[in-house]
Amino acid sequence: MRWIGIVWVGLLSSLCLAAVRPNTTLTNDQLATRFLAQATFGPSPDALAELRALNYDYGAWITREAAKPASSAVNILVVARNANQITTINTDLNRRARNQVMISGSDQLRQRVAYALSQIMVVSDVDSAVANSEEGPSSYYDMLARNALGSFSTLLMDVTRHPMMGRYLSHYRNRMANPVTGTRPDENYAREVMQLFTIGLYQLQPNGNYVTDSTGRPLETYTSADVSEFARVFTGFTYEGPNNTGTGSGRTDFPNNPVNYVAPMRMWEGQHDKGPKQLLRYPGATKSSLPANQTGLQDVQDAITNLVEHPSTAPFISRQLIQRLVTSNPSEGYIARVSAVFVNNGSGVRGDLLAVVRAILLDQEARSTAFIADPEHGRLREPFLRITHLLRAGRYTITPGILNFNFGGTVTQATIGHYPMSSPTVFNFYSPEYEPPGPVSKAGLVGPEFQILNSVFAVTLPNTINTIIQTGAGTFRLNLSDYEALAGNSQNLVDQLDLMFTHGTMSTESKAVIRRAVDGVTAAMVPSGSNLNQTRARLALYLTVNSPDYAILK
Repeated sequence: MRWIGIVWVGLLSSLCLAAVRPNTTLTNDQLATRFLAQATFGPSPDALAELRALNYDYGAWITREAAKPASSAVNILVVARNANQITTINTDLNRRARNQVMISGSDQLRQRVAYALSQIMVVSDVDSAVANSEEGPSSYYDMLARNALGSFSTLLMDVTRHPMMGRYLSHYRNRMANPVTGTRPDENYAREVMQLFTIGLYQLQPNGNYVTDSTGRPLETYTSADVSEFARVFTGFTYEGPNNTGTGSGRTDFPNNPVNYVAPMRMWEGQHDKGPKQLLRYPGATKSSLPANQTGLQDVQDAITNLVEHPSTAPFISRQLIQRLVTSNPSEGYIARVSAVFVNNGSGVRGDLLAVVRAILLDQEARSTAFIADPEHGRLREPFLRITHLLRAGRYTITPGILNFNFGGTVTQATIGHYPMSSPTVFNFYSPEYEPPGPVSKAGLVGPEFQILNSVFAVTLPNTINTIIQTGAGTFRLNLSDYEALAGNSQNLVDQLDLMFTHGTMSTESKAVIRRAVDGVTAAMVPSGSNLNQTRARLALYLTVNSPDYAILK
C-alpha cells in the first residue's frame, strides 16, 4: 500500500504542476452540472436528470426550487428526541441534523443560499452560549433556510430576534441605560448588524465601489454615536415565555421565563429605551429618527427598514452572495445588475432574495462560457463544499441509524479547516476582502477561501478526500459503481468525472495526466479487497478532485 501511495503523490504533483487551460466548449449536461455546482451542495446524477427533464431551463428550476418547503434540521432532532432515540441534543447531533438537510434536502437551492447566509450573519457553535443551547443552533440555520428566498427585511428581523443571535452577540436581556446603576446598552449587535449584516464599514456605489471624498478617502457608513443610538433600539429582548410579570423594583426588570432556544425573543417594554433615537441619515430614508414612546418592536422594525433601505446595503449583500455562489471578483457591472434587483425586483419590492439569487445565477458572468477562460473569474471551492460535492456526485450511501449523517472524526474543522456554523468569530472563517499574498494580491484581486488554505490543510484535506474515496467517512460510503463500469476505458472514465466534477472544463493537460495514471494501474497494483476497475476509478476520482481544474469553480 505504501508504494501505491507514493505513486499517487507523484501523479498528483505532476497534475498540480501541469498548465491548466480550461476547456470552454461545453455540452448541455456540462453546463448543467456547472450551474448545479453554484446553486446546490453539488451536482448529483438525479439533479442532472431533473434539469434534463426541464430541458435545461435554469429559470424554471429556480422557480421549482423556491416552491419547495424548507427542510428542517430541528424536526429531525425533535422527532428523535420524542421517540426516545436521543435524550439530549448537543453540538454533534446538531451538526448531524444540519448535514442531513444540506446534503440530502430536496430544497437544494434554499439550503445552499442558507449556507451562504450563515457565513454572513454568523452564529457559531464554538461559543458555549450557542453550543449549550440544545436545538437552538439548528433552529437558527432553519430560520436562515426559511428566509433564504424571501424578504431580506424579514430575514433581518428574524435574525435580530433569534435567541441564538441574542446570546451570541449579547443583545439578549439588553437593558436600557440606568444612570443610577451606570448601566448602558450593550453595543455588540448594533455594531455587527451594520458592519457585517447590512451596510458595511464604507459607503458603496451600486457597483460596489467606494463613495469617496475629494481626497479619494472612502466615506464611513456609520459612527460610534450611531452604534450607541442603534444599541438603544435593541434593548428589551428576552426569552418568549408564559410569565408576563416583571421582576425587580417597580416590576420593570425582565420576567423569569424558562429558557427558549427556538422561539423569537419577545420584547419586554420595561427594559426597552423609550426615548427618541437618531438613525442613519441618507437621501430617501423613510425614517432617519424614531419618536419617543414607540413600542420596542416598532423601534426595531423601523431601524431594520433604515438599514435595508440604505444605499450601501444592496451592493454590500449582493457582492457577498455573488462571492459565495459564483465568483470571488465579480465585475462592477455584475454587482450593479444584482444590486438593482435588490433595490427593485421589477415590482417595486426591495430585498426580494429570490429575485436576487435568480439574478446572480442567471447573469451572464455566471452562465457565459466566455468567463471560464478569464483568469480573474471563479472561486476557490471551500473544503466543506468539496466534501458534499464528492458525496452527492459519488452516490453516497448511509449506514442505518439514528441521526446518521455523521462524518465521525474524518471530516472536522481540524482536518478540512472549517465547518458550517463553527467559525472562531463573527467574522466567519474568511473575509470577503482577503487578498492571498502573491500574484492574486498583486493583481488587486481577492480570494476569500484562500484565507484557510495553509500548509496543514493543503495536506490534511487531500488525505481526508482520499479516506472518503477509499473507505468512507463515519456513516458515509461512496457508491462508485457507475465510474467503475467505465474504468476499462480511461477516456470514458475521465470524461464522466469531468462532467460531474469539473463540468467539462478540465484541461487537455489534466486529462492526459489522469488517463496516464489510470492506464498505468495493473492487476499487480490492486490492493487487497479491491479489484482493477475499482482501483482505477478511485485513483481517477482522487486525482480529479485534487486537480487545479476542480479546485477553482469556473
